[in-house]
Amino acid sequence: MEDKRNIKMKAKFLITGNNTKVIDSYKLNDKEIKEIVENIINERKKKGLKVTRSKESYIREIKAHNVLYKHNLFISHTKDTDLEENISKLKDIIYYIIAN
Repeated sequence: MEDKRNIKMKAKFLITGNNTKVIDSYKLNDKEIKEIVENIINERKKKGLKVTRSKESYIREIKAHNVLYKHNLFISHTKDTDLEENISKLKDIIYYIIAN
């Protein structure tokens, strides 16, 4: 299953099974991150796909990628964000630390 949606043309997301890729997530501000996460959750539910993470967990991961991108760290890996389902507690804690 694939689905692409736009948020003010700044970023798109692509849903494939247990992963949702947010393309060009580094372009999103805090308000847009919240908006795209709500859209992702709604689309996953519409498609009958599992949503195993909280809205806050998705937001933390996108923000963590953006922080790293803005500091020119791992740019090829941090310009987009892959939101995998069923992430470990350790990853979620790391995203929390980086995002805050």
